[in-house]
Amino acid sequence: MKFEHLQPKKHNRNKFDCGVEALNLYLQRVANQDQKRSLTKVYVLAEDERVIGYYSISAHSVSKDHFPEGRQFGGYQEVPFLLLGRLAVDRDYQGLGYGDVLILHAFAITMDAAKKIGIMGMVVDAKNKNAVSLYQGFGLKRLSSTKNRLVLPLSALAKLIRGKGEKL
Repeated sequence: MKFEHLQPKKHNRNKFDCGVEALNLYLQRVANQDQKRSLTKVYVLAEDERVIGYYSISAHSVSKDHFPEGRQFGGYQEVPFLLLGRLAVDRDYQGLGYGDVLILHAFAITMDAAKKIGIMGMVVDAKNKNAVSLYQGFGLKRLSSTKNRLVLPLSALAKLIRGKGEKL
């Protein structure tokens, strides 16, 4: 089992079923096109051609108005982050910790990117209350005046990875 960029000729996307039709369809029909257009990168955790889970990650910005007063960003109105987009685990593998493994891998990718480009951390737009709770368990904090947008600054992300003993 290993992490790879989505490769349509290698990974069997049609058998993937996470129980959420929109996430299944994204992987099956849209993810590869998004990658080709450089809109996102899609990472899969796979056992040969079997996709266990996946997530997408892309560049993003957040308005400084969404941060608590007192945060200094110089003259920038928009602050750079990486966006952890869609994330899903196949039903056959749910409840076994693979969601956590996917998130930690995304954190590691974010830390690696931060060595090469200017970003403040990771942002997530959680789809529902359960997803909000999951991400809050990893230390992500809700941005003010947003319902399900959460962020994790690089400093907190680095501590979290060190604490988990980066096994990726």
